[in-house]
Amino acid sequence: MAAKKPLQHPATLKSLCPANTASFAFGGAITLSAGPWFQLTSITGSPFIYWEGQIDLGAFLLQDLTWVTTEKEIQEPGNFELNFQVQPQRIEFIEFITNTPLNKAALILVANDWETDGAVPGMMNSVIDYQNVITGRWRQFTPDTSLPGGSAITLKSSSFGSCEPSASERLYSYCMVKFDRGTIRDEGDTLFIPGRRFLLAGAAVEEADYEYIMRLRRSYVLQEK
Repeated sequence: MAAKKPLQHPATLKSLCPANTASFAFGGAITLSAGPWFQLTSITGSPFIYWEGQIDLGAFLLQDLTWVTTEKEIQEPGNFELNFQVQPQRIEFIEFITNTPLNKAALILVANDWETDGAVPGMMNSVIDYQNVITGRWRQFTPDTSLPGGSAITLKSSSFGSCEPSASERLYSYCMVKFDRGTIRDEGDTLFIPGRRFLLAGAAVEEADYEYIMRLRRSYVLQEK
């Protein structure tokens, strides 16, 4: 009799992040055009803006299946537009997906690590466990002076993340903007962030009982950190 073939459910997971315009008033006060985009302040007092979303894996969890990512992509048609009057005219931007949720206090620690040590989530000197970050992308932007409207060019980009399988009930997607430390944006400054779609292609698979139990245990440990 042939051995039982493990269950596999191929799928593409999606998380949609809306476009956002950040407008700055006197003293650096920020108005955001879309939700769920929010503001936070790092421990050193610098402003950050961020977005958070979710991907539901509940249907797989009910069947005791583990999600395994095989391909990842972030679709982002459109330009960042930086209309800043004060130098330097530059931002850094990260997008990432985690196995566990990050509350605002945790995101403040992410911002502080990023600002003081240049550490994005899951990398060295970060408070976020490497295995907790499935995928991520870091980029630095500055305006292209040859184009109108503040359209930005990418100075440098890099990816990060562990691509670890997940037995969590949900995955959590985040975007975050870092402004130059100590720089207060001027009244009338604006930043446009194009919308994006996070895509994770892969399959929900059936693991052996021991491996699945250990993966569930690992997800609870990550949530407690």
